[in-house]
Amino acid sequence: MDPKAHSKAARRAGQIRRSLQSCQLCPRACKVNRLACQIGYCGLDARVRTFREMLFDGEESMLNPSHQIYLAGCNLKCSFCSVEEWNRQPQAAPVMDIQALAAAVDLRRRQGARTLNILGGEPAVSVHGVLELLATIDPSTTVVWNSNMYYNTEVAEALKGLVDIYLADLKCGNDQCAMSLLGVPDYLCVVKQNILQARPAGTVIVRHLLLPGHMDCCVRPILAWLAEQAPGVMVSLRGTYVPPAVGTAAPAVYLDPQELALAQSMASDLGLRLIQ
Repeated sequence: MDPKAHSKAARRAGQIRRSLQSCQLCPRACKVNRLACQIGYCGLDARVRTFREMLFDGEESMLNPSHQIYLAGCNLKCSFCSVEEWNRQPQAAPVMDIQALAAAVDLRRRQGARTLNILGGEPAVSVHGVLELLATIDPSTTVVWNSNMYYNTEVAEALKGLVDIYLADLKCGNDQCAMSLLGVPDYLCVVKQNILQARPAGTVIVRHLLLPGHMDCCVRPILAWLAEQAPGVMVSLRGTYVPPAVGTAAPAVYLDPQELALAQSMASDLGLRLIQ
């Protein structure tokens, strides 16, 4: 983080919190008054809620061990979400305790954490709470913004100088799949813009969870776009898809290893910088 991170984070947290009177943190632009306990599409009022913090060794190798802090609530409705219960009912999660989390950040660093990994749900809908936390922790902490990147400029500006690594989860390669699988019509244009804007602000890792049967509609266009528009960004192809227990629009089978091998070969042929 920026050496002046504490003052920046505190000031920006206040600005974001005031904007919650008519919330437009993401393109859904609910305009509800979250400060008056009105609930947005994300399922949240102004209170930030966390449901898990843990030291984790299963992220990209350059991030591990990573201290993960999970925030409840999301602005997408992914049909294959692994923490769907906390996004469906985020109000069931405990309200964030800033002091307790700051103490946990310090403890996890002493236990070997290389990074602080802010994820969800989607952290953008709770960015005011993230900023309040960043205003209290050691500025030398390496902060990872682990996000679906579906948020407005207000969020992007609030993060500048406070986030070291953007772990951008690029889920779909076309708007039809995004509408079917994520429940959002304008996904690609928003996420692509935010990925490009993040590049001068910090290190960018674009992560794509490979979906069975989505090689031509999603994987190929994603990799081609990255090669053309974002050369040099690190790319993480994940073959860990788990079919949802209940039938949805998401694929009902596990990824074929041949699909993973093909995606990796395509990325290599395009000169992309693959990481594990």
